[in-house]
Amino acid sequence: MELAAAVRARRVKAAELVELYLERIARHNPTLNAVCTLDADGALRRARELDEREPAGPLHGVPMTVKDALETAGVRTTGGHPPLKDYVPAKDAPAVARLRAAGAILLGKTNVPPLSADYRADNPIFGRTNNPWDLERTPGGSTGGGAAAVAAGLSAFDVGSDLAGSVRTPAHFCGLFALKATERRIPNTGHIPEPPGQPRAVRHMNVLGPLARSVDDLAVLTKILCGPDDAEWDVPPVPWTEAAPRQLKNCRIAWSTDFEGIPITRQTRQAIEKVATELARAGARVENRNPEGFSFEAAWEAWGEIAIAERAATGGERSKERVAALNATLGEKWAVARGSARGMHAGVAEYMVALNKRDGLISTLEKFFDDWDAFLCPVTVSPAIPHVPFGTPIDVDERTVPYFIAGTAYTSPFNLTGHPAVVVPLRSSPLPIGMQIVGSRWSEPALLQLAKLISSITGPFVPPPGFRP
Repeated sequence: MELAAAVRARRVKAAELVELYLERIARHNPTLNAVCTLDADGALRRARELDEREPAGPLHGVPMTVKDALETAGVRTTGGHPPLKDYVPAKDAPAVARLRAAGAILLGKTNVPPLSADYRADNPIFGRTNNPWDLERTPGGSTGGGAAAVAAGLSAFDVGSDLAGSVRTPAHFCGLFALKATERRIPNTGHIPEPPGQPRAVRHMNVLGPLARSVDDLAVLTKILCGPDDAEWDVPPVPWTEAAPRQLKNCRIAWSTDFEGIPITRQTRQAIEKVATELARAGARVENRNPEGFSFEAAWEAWGEIAIAERAATGGERSKERVAALNATLGEKWAVARGSARGMHAGVAEYMVALNKRDGLISTLEKFFDDWDAFLCPVTVSPAIPHVPFGTPIDVDERTVPYFIAGTAYTSPFNLTGHPAVVVPLRSSPLPIGMQIVGSRWSEPALLQLAKLISSITGPFVPPPGFRP
């Protein structure tokens, strides 16, 4: 990270960086409402402490924000859930503790929907967050406040969570780089939607991941975040093995802009087709194809059954309201396939059937990556949507798409299978459009290396007009 290098070289003090970011928050946050809880005194105190030490960790002196769904010691953590509006955790989530141990400085928490159950950032405690590219649009969700903060320069990076696209969609809507890691690469301990003290109900598909302004930053952050945790024994000790250098001409890349008929905007399709053409010109083997034998219909169905069953177990009236709306949408899409969405009322037998279906889909997609280094596809059906009420159908050129399908149809299959996915921005006029780069499970080092090669074609982060330094 350039900021950490500057602090290590003594070109700037950590306290000066914190003061710079606090000034930007004071100037821009009233318009964006991205940072919902600010810890200015704590950030300055920590920065001054670090300035008295020899630089150590890879993030020494770098100011960060964290999604308001991850517990932070001594700093309010609400999950956007009114019963938790005054909750102050006693300890950090492991992901936060690892970032702090690496030298990062917590500026504050970023806004989310209630219990992270929406792809907008809007809740009864703090209100809505606005997209820095267009204040009349959402920055996405559920890590929407984090994406708006990083894109607008209120934070160097943010860490969010992703059950159906909640890291990738905000990155796409705000023009950022992001990574949804392999399931269980990073521990979920200390993550809400489970209210504090309640048993862990969301056992599958939710993954933490960083949002940043470059692929290099994603690699640094992910290496810090990943690894086993004593409180979460299902996180395996998978090593991070750096990939051997390679060139685009030696890469095999499949791509698709059609997941069984879910429409996307012409702009989105054209942007991804352009990338595919340019990669082929660079010498890569490029082919327009979906994974053989992989049923997106079956993936959506299994994701819905597992997600609804587990989210319903987290409790709370707001959670039940979101689950009911999701259930209705799933029923609308998959009525032919299964009669009705039954996840909310699933018994143990139905839940186990869905998990077994998931196992088969994981195997099918893994086999596809025996022949392909990456799979490119959209993030959502369109660029950032307007501030519409929860559940409003979304216009996609001449068609209308149900709300949840618009936001999750292209992301949730990879939550179901647990495969890692990097988002890179493709264009930024008039609104950003991102693209997913999906790879085999546990392939983050190689996938991030390939994402960096692709980003040399697609271009770097571009700050939104009005929020440039």
